[in-house]
Amino acid sequence: MKKNRILYITSAALILVAITVLIIFNSRKYISTPKNIEINKNAIIGDWVRTDASYLIRINNVNKDGTLEAQYFNPKPINVETATLEESYGNLKITLVLRDVNYPGSKYTLNYLPDRDILAGEYFQAVEILTFYVEFVRQNI
Repeated sequence: MKKNRILYITSAALILVAITVLIIFNSRKYISTPKNIEINKNAIIGDWVRTDASYLIRINNVNKDGTLEAQYFNPKPINVETATLEESYGNLKITLVLRDVNYPGSKYTLNYLPDRDILAGEYFQAVEILTFYVEFVRQNI
């Protein structure tokens, strides 16, 4: 009787595992990576304030060639060497390279998260050779 009970429990567990595996594999065919999503690149235009400090990124324009007209303030202006925008599968990624006194190639790599209307990603601090997670929120004027 005890052997039958163990066999029953083991069989039931194996059936549940098999059903779970089937559900997971079948659900994957309904999850697709967006391929031709139109995203409003101008959504990133504006002033963005870092949540942990008073640093500000101002994006004035998105150019057709993928460059950005951008400024950076801490709180005084810091030279922006390059500012670019990449679009991949409906996601926007901003890269901002700073080249100034105490900013010898420091770099922001940020993703625009439209559902939260934030820029989130990494800041590489070139002087200390450290990388930090950062978020910027839109500053309403």
